[in-house]
Amino acid sequence: MILAYHRINPWYPGDALSVSPEMFERQIKFLLEKGFEPVSLYQYTDEKERIKKKFCVTFDDGFVDNFIFAFPVLKKYGIKATIFITAHFVGTDRLHRNYTDREKDRCLRWKEVQEMLRANIDFGSHSLRHPDLTTLDRKQAWDEIFESKKFIQKNTGRKVDFFCYPYGRQNKKIREMVKNAGYLGAVVTNWKDKPDRYALPRIGVYGHNSFFIFRMKLCLQRIRGR
Repeated sequence: MILAYHRINPWYPGDALSVSPEMFERQIKFLLEKGFEPVSLYQYTDEKERIKKKFCVTFDDGFVDNFIFAFPVLKKYGIKATIFITAHFVGTDRLHRNYTDREKDRCLRWKEVQEMLRANIDFGSHSLRHPDLTTLDRKQAWDEIFESKKFIQKNTGRKVDFFCYPYGRQNKKIREMVKNAGYLGAVVTNWKDKPDRYALPRIGVYGHNSFFIFRMKLCLQRIRGR
């Protein structure tokens, strides 16, 4: 199973995208205690991989609190997470909508990305500017998908092989573009159709989810065989 987070922080208890550090660590410990093995997205999508009980941790957007609060937990438990960054927000003062604090709500700096890379955290693309790709013309959509890959690779010195659709919005045309851009796979949340490499289903984990709800989401995903 693939878990989808956005923010990990104690600052916004009423924000749906913000999970508290304590809850995040509790969720990770629960999975480990139940015998699930943490894997990278590369391992998760490897058809030769024979681990039956495995989980993968992903984050969308690339907020700085991923570095401040999530990163220590990931290192503590040896979690090979993937953070999908909005390429043109990294290292800038741009803020995602609905957020206004230039310190708490900023995105990662490239030096923070590099430090996380050295600790085996992977980075994927969440586009250049986080638009709804399905509303763009073909060239605009292609630039968001392909140019973000090139931009992140240039700034990290690492290959970028996985994509995350902004707002989770995509269609067959967009999925084909992601494939043609050279990505190995892409992730989606609340996917009801047959999964494939460019529609890898994830479990969305949110700030308003109690620990009981978190466990129920895991059970439902296991029942579906994902």
